[in-house]
Amino acid sequence: MKLKTAILGVTGYVGQQLLSLLVRHPNVDLRLLTSEKFSGKRADEAFPHLSGYADLSLVSVSKISYSQPLDIVFSCLPGGTSSVFVRKFLEEGVRVIDLSPDLRFSDPDDYSRAHGAAPRFPELLSRAVYGLSELNREKIKDASLVANAGCYSTCVSLGMAPFLRTHDTEDDVIVDIKSSYSTSGRAPKPESHYTEVKEDVSARGAGGDDQKHEILRVLSDFFGVEKNLLFFNTRVPVKRGIMATSYLKLRSKVSPDEIKELYTRFYEEDVFVRVCDGPPGMASVSGSNYISLGFCEREGHLVVVSVLDNLMKGAAGQAVQNMNIVFGFPEDEGLGQVPLFP
Repeated sequence: MKLKTAILGVTGYVGQQLLSLLVRHPNVDLRLLTSEKFSGKRADEAFPHLSGYADLSLVSVSKISYSQPLDIVFSCLPGGTSSVFVRKFLEEGVRVIDLSPDLRFSDPDDYSRAHGAAPRFPELLSRAVYGLSELNREKIKDASLVANAGCYSTCVSLGMAPFLRTHDTEDDVIVDIKSSYSTSGRAPKPESHYTEVKEDVSARGAGGDDQKHEILRVLSDFFGVEKNLLFFNTRVPVKRGIMATSYLKLRSKVSPDEIKELYTRFYEEDVFVRVCDGPPGMASVSGSNYISLGFCEREGHLVVVSVLDNLMKGAAGQAVQNMNIVFGFPEDEGLGQVPLFP
């Protein structure tokens, strides 16, 4: 079965990564691609790296027809805008995977705390299934609307989940993020100019505070754990990747072998989670849908280091993984990319 598929918003990094994955997915038939900047052009004209893969004409999202036959829509539109179009497609009975932050909280109050404003369509929040594949697989299977998990939340939550599920720690958790410049999107900003970021490490404009609340929601909803989270994000001059270093203060001694066995058992059926012997680096997952986890003990703390490619497992790759779950395809279908080296 080939799914009649649309992608809303292919201009940005996430939309481009998603398009690059779906043009080679054996169960996808792309029918609609939207782009405001390149409306009227063919996809392979606007994006030369897709030459020979995508010759569909790009259209403005304001000109699409909601009555055309589609099986699934991916929305890569900006937060605040995405839910407008998600709502319309849902009304037509189309399944939707939303990659924006619009629908990741089931409670409107949680949304307001994270974003500083009320949700545009609060009735959609309770309908959306949180799309963190490894933790919510059973609910994703039957979902008509999947709210793709955020990149920071995926990286941190999958790193801490096995330990917090079984071990007691102090209430204060510190998460130190090192993120690439593609996490801030493709739109040019002063803090992303080449001459300002080359050979520099900076916390300026790092963002991600909404995903601090998302992480807390994951810990509460999936594991019944309430923590105080100190979350700090620093940008490093690389194209892709996130490294999250999480510090959990132990209440009792745990051996490294016990920790590794715990993580290995927890993720033994998850093809995209790699449990490492030592802390992994960003480059070890670049270009792939893998997340790698490593850990060590320091001064009474469990230090968990988790790394992923923010455009893949942190966004587009996880969206494809969620689509595979929804439609009963092998979970790794279309996601067999080996990490890039060098």
